[in-house]
Amino acid sequence: MAKNSDSLQAIAAFNQSYLLLAQRMLKENREQAKRALGVSDSMATRISSLTPAEIEVLSDSSELICQFRFDAAPSRA
Repeated sequence: MAKNSDSLQAIAAFNQSYLLLAQRMLKENREQAKRALGVSDSMATRISSLTPAEIEVLSDSSELICQFRFDAAPSRA
């Protein structure tokens, strides 16, 4: 059971870091961040407006809130 708890805590920490980074990126350069994050304008607005309390609630999940987009990764040729 401890392994599962550790995994859930790691997912929550990752989610929180992701949301905080996404907010920072959107604040610095919204258009570039939207492309990098793969989010729509409305999603970018929602992420930008999240309060610390909302981030905490969203982060505390058993699933990652982001998607890995391997098709958007730079090629390693």
